[in-house]
Amino acid sequence: MKEYWDAFVQFLKEYNMTKAGEAIRNVDWGRVLEQPVFWIAVVVFLGWVFWKKAFKSLLVVCSIVAFIFLLQHTLPPAGQPMTLEKLVPFAGGCLGILAVNVYFLIIRSD
Repeated sequence: MKEYWDAFVQFLKEYNMTKAGEAIRNVDWGRVLEQPVFWIAVVVFLGWVFWKKAFKSLLVVCSIVAFIFLLQHTLPPAGQPMTLEKLVPFAGGCLGILAVNVYFLIIRSD
């Protein structure tokens, strides 16, 4: 676990926003899904969510995953111009994620 944390800290030290965006864009999700550490973290997180009934935390994590997916599939690589065909889906997706979060986290607070 310490090696994962050290790799994460090294990533934060070395990468700026351009490199971080490129790294997110190049993530191989098939390889991530094969990692047992990923599945252990998912099971522990879901267990915590159901035990504490912290479903808003699940919404936040799902929103972050949706935003990363949106970044990967709509934004061009660094240095390339942003076209309207890419900007409209990105803006619409961001507004959709924002609307869902505002509704469940602010308007419909339990």
